[in-house]
Amino acid sequence: MARKHGDRFRLLIYERMWQRWAWPCILIVPASVTLWWFAPRIWIIYTPLRALALIPAFAALVILAYAHLARRLAWVQCRLDHLRIQTPFYPLVVSYGRVKKVRPKPFARVFDPAREKAARQRWLHPYWGRTALVVEISKYPLSKAWLRLWLSPYLLAPDVPGFVFLVEDWMALSRQLDEYRTAWGMRRAEQRREALAKRPY
Repeated sequence: MARKHGDRFRLLIYERMWQRWAWPCILIVPASVTLWWFAPRIWIIYTPLRALALIPAFAALVILAYAHLARRLAWVQCRLDHLRIQTPFYPLVVSYGRVKKVRPKPFARVFDPAREKAARQRWLHPYWGRTALVVEISKYPLSKAWLRLWLSPYLLAPDVPGFVFLVEDWMALSRQLDEYRTAWGMRRAEQRREALAKRPY
């Protein structure tokens, strides 16, 4: 019998956000505080506006906190009757009944590097050679436009309804997904047999 919950597989795309934003944000904070401290001594800065110098520091701290949380709060996990996709602000549940196909595919073949902007090509460089697990589904549980507001664009399959899971161990995720889907299908079949057996003739 399958465990109630499978392992949590961290989504690497969200971990990359920390690596990309951490140092710029860390540098912005002291620079902004320094500007605020020396603002009264700079004649071109109107003194009542001195507090505005702290806005970049505040924004950098918010981004830093989000990026730090994102790498810990973004994962995918198999449950008894659904697949749970957890992102920093939006959890998503996908029934196994929606899953059509699960297949590994090189990340660079899912998202063509040539179509990405130069900055994103560099940002995603560590992942182009990795294998992702693509889970095709019959239909998104919510509109794709809505999901794009909350999920990374590299979590949604570009050509079919589905999800792209870039994790450390895609083979383990694939095995667990197959195990939980099979167990779910067997329970459903058993429930149908029991329902038919109870029908009066």
